[in-house]
Amino acid sequence: MESQKPVVSEEMKTFLQEGLHTYASALVAVSEFRRQIRSRLQTVLEEHSPRLSERGLPINNLVFKSARLDDQNLPESWSSIELEKNYGGGLYANYHVIWELTKPKERQVRVGVWIWLGTLPDRNRLFGALQNHQSLLRKTHLLQDQNGLSRLASYCDPDRFYSIDDAFQTLIEEWVELLSAIGGIRQFLSATSSRTNT
Repeated sequence: MESQKPVVSEEMKTFLQEGLHTYASALVAVSEFRRQIRSRLQTVLEEHSPRLSERGLPINNLVFKSARLDDQNLPESWSSIELEKNYGGGLYANYHVIWELTKPKERQVRVGVWIWLGTLPDRNRLFGALQNHQSLLRKTHLLQDQNGLSRLASYCDPDRFYSIDDAFQTLIEEWVELLSAIGGIRQFLSATSSRTNT
C-alpha cells in the first residue's frame, strides 16, 4: 500500500521555510545562553568549593542538565538549567535556575538548591535541623517538598536576569551558612540509606 504524503498547511510551509534560514543561528544562541548560565553558576560554586566540600558537598563532577531540544513535550513558558551530583549513599544535590514566564513577574525566576537523602526519616531529620537555623536566612526561603526534599530558594527580578550570578551568590552564601550551623550533611545519612543506595 502506498503511503500518503502529509498535508502541509500554509502555516507549516512558512515555519519550515523560515526554519531553514534560522535553525543554525537559533541553535548557536541556545547553546551560548546555556553556556553562559552554566558558567555563571559554576563560577559561584567554585568560589565556595572549599566550604561546601568541608560540609560534605564537593562540587567536582557536577552533571549539567537542561531541556532536551528533541522533547516533543518541551514547554514554551518554563525551563531550567541545573547542575546536579549523585554523591552515592542516597545523597543528591542540585543547584538550579528555573524560569516560569506565566507566573506573576516577581515569581518568574528562581535560583535554588535542593538536597535529597535516601530515606524519608533522613530527609525529615535534615530539614528539621535546617529549620532550626533558618533565622540565619535574610534573602532566601527554606522549604520542604512533599517527598521530604529540602530546598533553599530565592526569587529574582527577571529584568535583571543578566546578573543571575549575583542572586545565586547570595543563595550559596546563605546555604553555606546553614550547612555550617548544622555541622554538614553526612551526619544525616543513616546506615539504612547508605545500604539502600549503594
